[in-house]
Amino acid sequence: MLALMLGVFTLSAQHDKCGFSIQFGCIKPGYNFNDVPVVVIPGTNSFGSAGGAMTGASIGLKYTYSFKNTILEKSGLGIFFAADGMWNAMNKDLRTTYDNMSCTKPMYVNVPIQVGFSYKTPGRIFNAWAEYSLGADLFMKTQEGWRNSTIKYQMNTEFATQVGFGILLARTVSLGVHYYWLGKHDVRPQSDNLINEGSQMKMGAWAFKLGFHM
Repeated sequence: MLALMLGVFTLSAQHDKCGFSIQFGCIKPGYNFNDVPVVVIPGTNSFGSAGGAMTGASIGLKYTYSFKNTILEKSGLGIFFAADGMWNAMNKDLRTTYDNMSCTKPMYVNVPIQVGFSYKTPGRIFNAWAEYSLGADLFMKTQEGWRNSTIKYQMNTEFATQVGFGILLARTVSLGVHYYWLGKHDVRPQSDNLINEGSQMKMGAWAFKLGFHM
């Protein structure tokens, strides 16, 4: 991490900002995504609409166009494209249940891909910023079960939106708080030969991000 920060500072000292940033986040799930299931039978797609997800992590890339060499250059406005990969495991109690049965544990992967607009206050050392975006979230619950008896889940895509705010230091390092509405996703196995064919899960998440801007 220190090497990455040093590289970013070196680039910023030599060149104008190109608008790219890489962001690392802590993801706290909400709504049904975080709910603890009443019945847990490993390997049977038994969660219903509850996800039982714990706090996870994310990594993302963003490109921001700030209207350089235009009439809006000093307005603080920008438009951006962002893609994040979010990972959440099940909570400790659920993982223990799976481990006791030697069953492969499922995990949750979300990939929100969005476009939006942002505003940044004036200043070279310190800036406050806010943003809003919308797009789609690609959701996947990974497989569970045993070597000869696994359940694989279909990928699902739903409308998603995000709002965030934070601070930018020396135009290089940002700290931000974001809320993502990730949609009402179908959690459905690839095979329809199961008693529980699938369910819908409302998914939201808070993201606390550290960004490095190049």
